[in-house]
Amino acid sequence: MYTPTNSHDNFDSRHRVRLGHASDLMAAVPAMLGFHPHRSMVLIAVKDGGACVGPTMRHDLVLAGEHIDRRAGGHTRATPEMLDVIGYLAGYCAMENIPAVMAVFVDDRLDRTVRTPHLLDVEALVIELDATLASFGVQLGEALAASEIADSAEWWTLRGPQRHGVISDPSASPMTVARVLDGYSVRRSRRELAETIAPGPDATVRAVAAEMSRRRRDGGRSRTDDLTSVLSYVARGPYDTELDPTDIARIALAIGHVQVRDALLALTLGDDAGFVEEFWARMCRVLPKVERAIAATLLAFSAYVRGDGPMARIAIDAALEADETYSLARLLDRSLSAGAGPELVREVAESGFACARACGVRLPGDPFGRR
Repeated sequence: MYTPTNSHDNFDSRHRVRLGHASDLMAAVPAMLGFHPHRSMVLIAVKDGGACVGPTMRHDLVLAGEHIDRRAGGHTRATPEMLDVIGYLAGYCAMENIPAVMAVFVDDRLDRTVRTPHLLDVEALVIELDATLASFGVQLGEALAASEIADSAEWWTLRGPQRHGVISDPSASPMTVARVLDGYSVRRSRRELAETIAPGPDATVRAVAAEMSRRRRDGGRSRTDDLTSVLSYVARGPYDTELDPTDIARIALAIGHVQVRDALLALTLGDDAGFVEEFWARMCRVLPKVERAIAATLLAFSAYVRGDGPMARIAIDAALEADETYSLARLLDRSLSAGAGPELVREVAESGFACARACGVRLPGDPFGRR
């Protein structure tokens, strides 16, 4: 997975955080990603000589180690997969007019004092990064490494003058504080972030499926009733987190209608977008597979609009795992993989107001709606 992921998707984010030292930069990486990276290569777009940060890109670190599998005709320790990733990310930086990046390698197999094959692999990646980025007109600044990102863990440089130091407390990083103020959290790992939307108790999912079957036999409701019903549940979300299978089945059947689903996309533009995201995250856990794909896509859409790339990616993956043919999830997947910014999907969200009006409902924030 080499999708650019970023919580502050441009140089002019609401919280202007300046990071002047490598120790501070390393401590800020978990906040930039939304989770603590493990065996990862992270590229951080920078401006003003590294004082301001922009988009952050991460990929699993695939190292040859003792088993070098060189590309035919190549003379590098970099694996073919990492060479492809570097080429992709360099092209993305050029497309987004990113002038320079810093590289951070986090891997528990690395040790500054021991030149293991894994350290040699990472040093080879830095050489490939430098050359490939330069071919796209992008400068590689600092290249730093650490075995983990934690308070007092050691970091060191991989190019230029040899320097090393200890990482500041990530929980006290200005970037972490800014992320919390924006309503996000920082997870201990990507897996922990994914677990927030993992399927819940099987008994609940089965009960919801049974209730959905019963309601289908009893006949459908109007799109107006469906949308109004879901909106009422979303509004209750922050105060009533325990929904029974009957309530969840109503929500599942409603979002199964494309017009209702598309109307709900507009909720990502409101002041309560964070609560809406939490609601869809809860729904992901308790819905049967097909409807889980819909809820996960709504969650992904909301996270995408808010610039939370890590959550968007995890939700898209969950949606496609539940239903690999789901068209909206596949569209978001292509957009995120291509590095499209949140502005593009915000335009899609705005179309939700028209869908709601077609259902006979005016959503908050729609200046043209009529009941």
